[in-house]
Amino acid sequence: MSGGSLGRVALKGGAFTGLAQIGKISITMGSVVVLARLLNPTDFGLVAAITPILAFMGLFQNLGLQQAIVQRKEVDRALLNQAFWISAGVGLAAMLIIFAVAPYAAVFYDDARISGLMRTASASLLIGSLGTVPIALLSRRLRFGVLAIYEFAIALTGFLAAVAGALAGLGSYALVVATLTGAAIGLAVVWSSAPFRPAAPPRAIDGALLKFGANLTGFNLVNFFARNADNVLIGRYIGLDALGLYDRAYKLMLFPIQNINQPLSRLMVPLLSRISDDKARFRAIYRQVTWTLGLVIMPGIATLAMCSQEAISILFGPGWAGVGPIFAWLAIASFVQPVTGTNGWIFICQGRTDIMFRLGVYTSLVTVAAFVVGLNWGAVGVAAAYAVSAYALRLPVLLLVVGRLGPVRAMDLGGIVLLLGGAAAASALALPLLADQAGAHGAIATLALAGVLNYALALVAVLAVPSSRRTLLQVAARLRDAIRGQSVRGGALADA
Repeated sequence: MSGGSLGRVALKGGAFTGLAQIGKISITMGSVVVLARLLNPTDFGLVAAITPILAFMGLFQNLGLQQAIVQRKEVDRALLNQAFWISAGVGLAAMLIIFAVAPYAAVFYDDARISGLMRTASASLLIGSLGTVPIALLSRRLRFGVLAIYEFAIALTGFLAAVAGALAGLGSYALVVATLTGAAIGLAVVWSSAPFRPAAPPRAIDGALLKFGANLTGFNLVNFFARNADNVLIGRYIGLDALGLYDRAYKLMLFPIQNINQPLSRLMVPLLSRISDDKARFRAIYRQVTWTLGLVIMPGIATLAMCSQEAISILFGPGWAGVGPIFAWLAIASFVQPVTGTNGWIFICQGRTDIMFRLGVYTSLVTVAAFVVGLNWGAVGVAAAYAVSAYALRLPVLLLVVGRLGPVRAMDLGGIVLLLGGAAAASALALPLLADQAGAHGAIATLALAGVLNYALALVAVLAVPSSRRTLLQVAARLRDAIRGQSVRGGALADA
């Protein structure tokens, strides 16, 4: 694929992905607000308590085979058939294991309701495993429009099912029904669009395929502990009510970011894998994407960190004031994640999941240790410890490893953090003075002023530095050329 056609595919795929994610994030944010008024903190706490267990077993749904199919230069039907049966078998085994351990989880949390919730939710593991090969094929063939529909369909049907369940009085089961409904609808979308149909189970397994997937699964396993240990610790040692507050803060702050990075990975991994041998081009495209992500998302996160109480009061109402301090610390921690969360592209697209796994072991150990330390100060302490460890212990090591591997350099990521972090710090200092002068004392007025200030200073900072200015202008030129090209083709069609 030529550079121009690859660029057009990237822009078209980015447009599909972006539109789907705008819709999905809007639905997700809306569900956070709506369901907070239909359910109580204990309902959320119960589901948050079982989520780490389900998520752990979910890591085995495809054993990294989905990314392996996307990253490989060539695949055949035999390899796809192997991947399908391995994933399906693992998904079934995971569901049965959840059934078996559910009563023990109820004992651990000292709440009998946990067992039934886990067993009901376990079906999502099998459903998810059946989508491994269709999703990989759609990604490999750059069918980003279908994948965008897939993401949006899961979010919309899940939200509608959750609201219906809550109104029907299902309580915490409304959230489980939402997960199952969304997973089933998503599976129907990808299977109806992918050309693959499985044959009989294979007798032999491709060793290289499993090695790549094993390293990626190993990374996902250790990363799982970093992502979920906070829920387990808070639920066990502080209580389900505190976990419900923490879960609302986490969903509101970090979940939207994951809903940007994860679908974008579906776009970028197949595209960057195709040019992994062209180091200069790989680095240039990576820089353009990450700088764009940083400028679009990071000032918004900074705004929420500065105005956490105002945001919570607007969205949830006064009954959820305890979410505010937790939300503020999680916003600080997540400030860098729009760009640092893309590091997996560098490792996966170059076939270096071994390095990715070792890095994951380090970051996970550091994160879990921070959670344990922060537990002494409650849920707020857990969030604060997570934020401090992100900048003091995890970010420097990530930059070192990325710089040594190449072709992306340490300052390609570090520069974004320094520049936009500096702009955010300046905004935080200026906001109280500007709010007084502008008379912006209400929650909505303060939030709006902080948003304008953060984005304005971030744009000024990016334009003031030659290297970031060049990158931003390159992105603008690509978008302009794509729009002009589309206009020319549209005119030609109209003339015809």
